Amino acid sequence: MARDIYSFACRYGAFSVRLDFAAAPETCAYFARAFSSPDFVDASIFRIVTQANSSFQASVPIEVIQLGLEHDGMGPLDRVTHEDTDKTGLRHVRWAVSAARYGRGEAYPSCFICMRDEPELDRGGKRHDDGAGFAVFGRVTSGFETLERVFAQAGGEDFLREPIPIALR
Repeated sequence: MARDIYSFACRYGAFSVRLDFAAAPETCAYFARAFSSPDFVDASIFRIVTQANSSFQASVPIEVIQLGLEHDGMGPLDRVTHEDTDKTGLRHVRWAVSAARYGRGEAYPSCFICMRDEPELDRGGKRHDDGAGFAVFGRVTSGFETLERVFAQAGGEDFLREPIPIALR
């Protein structure tokens, strides 16, 4: 079985994430593979969404940090079972880690960390047009101060002009 704790480092410090295989086995397996992939050496924090800078669904503001590999729109998306919050019982609360996605079941090696409670990201929420919400699969277990420092780097646009490289520890 894949490990359930992953630690990351960036220029602002380190943080760790625990995957909840019992609640979201498919999503956790996908991210365990992604985090362990040689391609993940190119991972970064590339998006910091605040109430003031959201370029998508600005009418439903959120506060999240997005990390992983940015999808350039050129290649196919991965197919992953969509384990929504009704199925898993997990919610988008502060420090939850959730899978970024396009359509339901269309993923790529990118996830986001909720910087506050975000019920509009749960199933039935208004942040995604299809109402299916996003798939929470873990939570931050350490490095909260690091993530606060990262979040403070948000600018006027949600996608960072200079992504913050991260490394798996």
